[in-house]
Amino acid sequence: MLTEERQARIEDYINQNGLCKVSELCKLTDTSESTIRRDLIQMEKQGMLKRVHGGARSVKSFSRDVSQHVRFSLNHEDKLKVARFAAKHFVHSGDDIFIDAGTTTYEMVPFLADVADLTIVTNGVETALCSLNHGINTILVGGKIKDDTHASVGHSAQDQIKSMNFTASFIGTNGIDADGKLSTPDPEEAAVKRSEIAQAEHAYVLADKSKIGEQNFAVFGNVKDAVLITNKLNQSEKAALPADIKIEEA
Repeated sequence: MLTEERQARIEDYINQNGLCKVSELCKLTDTSESTIRRDLIQMEKQGMLKRVHGGARSVKSFSRDVSQHVRFSLNHEDKLKVARFAAKHFVHSGDDIFIDAGTTTYEMVPFLADVADLTIVTNGVETALCSLNHGINTILVGGKIKDDTHASVGHSAQDQIKSMNFTASFIGTNGIDADGKLSTPDPEEAAVKRSEIAQAEHAYVLADKSKIGEQNFAVFGNVKDAVLITNKLNQSEKAALPADIKIEEA
């Protein structure tokens, strides 16, 4: 397959799926990882896609959520570090916490199994199941379940969240822009996230560093009103964030 043909196929596949792993693109084109990685570097320079750790995402699909199995696998080690740090430093015995349906927040749950008298409230189906499997008192917020992210959304979910108070909420985001705006592709998920923040004594935004500088369709808050928990940042990554925010680096 010629380079031009292969890259056209890669671009079309990524635009259809929103976010893809290198391994998927290898199978798609019957090509080695090294070739795919060279293609992705070249295609990013041409503005055809955006590289992320372990794969690439479409530059044309800001309003599209990607499948859950892909989201869980990308940047996994970075997400794990952030989740472990958040669980260790910001969850305490007797807390009632909200953990939303993000993939980074999900990774917190195994690190919370030994926290006494803890209650986890969540709108994430996978998060609720993981919490139950670790013997944690769990409340799953009801509502319409999204096919892509398995998050419960809608007025019912918002009303339930507004009837509770949380010691802390741990919120995922798809992007943090230079002004600190937090965003996600779906307005319904954004509305739920706003309620999570409003009902919490303390709000923590968990985001691996690939989310810095990204923008999505629906804005749900500003990182200035929370504590950002992320990976160790270099100077350019810090410069892409507002100067006056609270950051905890895992």
